[in-house]
Amino acid sequence: MNPNLPLTGLQERRITTILARNHSMFQPHGILDSLACLVNELKLGTLEPQVNACRNQLLAGQGVEVAVFGRFKAGKSSFLNHLAGREVLPVGVVPLTAVITRLRFGPVERAEVRFQNGEARPIALSEIVHFVAERDNPDNQKHVAAVEVELPQLRELAPLAFVDTPGLGSALVHNTQAALQWLPNAGAALVAVSADAPLSERDVALIEQLRPHTPSIVLLLTKADLLTEEQRAEVMHFVRQESRRQWQAELPLFFYSIRPGFERLRHELMQRLLLPLVKGHAEAGTGILRHKLLSLASQLSDYLRVGLAAAEQEETARRALADGLRAERRDGELLRAEFSGLGRQWSAAALETSLARLQPLQAELVARALAELAQRGPEWQPPLPALLAAWRAWLRSFLLRELGDISRSNREMFCEPLSLAERHLARMLQAFQDRLSVHVQAALGVTLSRGAVSLKVPQPAAPPVDVGYAFDEAFTLAGRFLPMAVLRRPVLRALRRKTRWEVEKNLSRLASAWQQRVSLSIGELVLQAETQAAAELAALEQMVVQAQASGPRLRESQSQVVGIQEQLQSPP
Repeated sequence: MNPNLPLTGLQERRITTILARNHSMFQPHGILDSLACLVNELKLGTLEPQVNACRNQLLAGQGVEVAVFGRFKAGKSSFLNHLAGREVLPVGVVPLTAVITRLRFGPVERAEVRFQNGEARPIALSEIVHFVAERDNPDNQKHVAAVEVELPQLRELAPLAFVDTPGLGSALVHNTQAALQWLPNAGAALVAVSADAPLSERDVALIEQLRPHTPSIVLLLTKADLLTEEQRAEVMHFVRQESRRQWQAELPLFFYSIRPGFERLRHELMQRLLLPLVKGHAEAGTGILRHKLLSLASQLSDYLRVGLAAAEQEETARRALADGLRAERRDGELLRAEFSGLGRQWSAAALETSLARLQPLQAELVARALAELAQRGPEWQPPLPALLAAWRAWLRSFLLRELGDISRSNREMFCEPLSLAERHLARMLQAFQDRLSVHVQAALGVTLSRGAVSLKVPQPAAPPVDVGYAFDEAFTLAGRFLPMAVLRRPVLRALRRKTRWEVEKNLSRLASAWQQRVSLSIGELVLQAETQAAAELAALEQMVVQAQASGPRLRESQSQVVGIQEQLQSPP
């Protein structure tokens, strides 16, 4: 059974034609200029990222950017390397900064790094890692804006460009905001999800964030080689069922594997998605732009309806809304305190939770260490200082190896408090938006569409494993004069006790290092929640101020936006 076959028929036609529009009457420059002027006139700063994304898409012309999103280790960089036919992007456990990497066809292999100050310089492909890896570019200290790569191997896929988005999958917290600001620029979106853990809550949240920005979202189920044909069919059924439940529609999905023997999956992705997109790239680019403009117009229309309703109501209604918004602003300090208090609570719980979960691993690790000590100890020769030096070298090597494995394999457990914080803060922010909607409904009779909550921080990179130990220096110095023939067994017994203590201590240090990084991520989430709440409140307050002074202008603006929406929604 081939689980990809159901994508033929209606769904395949959707992939190739959903973005197609009759653009002979479509005037995107004029539409965008009109919407941008209104956003600027009404001082709606919350809509500026969408305006900029529309401008970027307009500048792209008939080009289409296929952005690949995914959680850490979802296999997206490996997928892009496999698609390109060569290793270009760093893969594995290398933590990445929030630097966008763009791959496209070029007649000659070349790479260019672009800096935030507008400068650019060519680099060798082997140098890419020095600009996108946290190890070589910590905190993006080199101020890289993007890395552009051209490859002859991508000729068949011209003029598509493929964008790796490490900021949403494995970047560190210090660059999260830059990655989120890029999100509205997504053209077509491939969401990479490991086939053995499909469509988690975080994946659903990411898709929700993408929906306002692109009409074309495709699920890429990577690591398909981990599943049998029967299991892939079960996963496909589950994912389609979940997508219908979440969005009342089935998202197109493809299995993929970079392993030998699964070449047919790449062929199916090419034939059913990428090559049709190449063939219809002009219509696809127009469709993406139309979708982004319509999303911008819809959000702008919501704010205008509030302002217009406030302008047309009696002064008492306007005052009631203003009073309600003022009350929310007064309570804003309480909301921020609640955000911060919960953030501290989750941060504190991170260490306690990790230590509790690590207890079984700690017992296993101590047992392995003592077994290895019993095997290696007899090899260490006197005098005592040399024996202790050999013990220290062995213990350091053992802990670096074992703790590194524990850190990598238990990443999800260490980051569990971060996922909890993300879900809880999103619900709190949604409740705040609902309260604002209640004020608007009660005062003006206007129902606001529910805005998307876009809280997102990537899981932090694993902390470096650091081993520390202590020993009695006086005992060490005197050891050269002690008779080891008599003391060897007591010394080895002491080293057993010391080894147990060092294993437990350094495992606790690893949990503490993870807790510090998770706490930073939770703090970033709290800051995002506070910023979004303040922006929502400020936008509504601005519309009330506009309503008091310029009712006729708001009616004119609303009529203009409605006309734009009708034009954008017109059938082909």
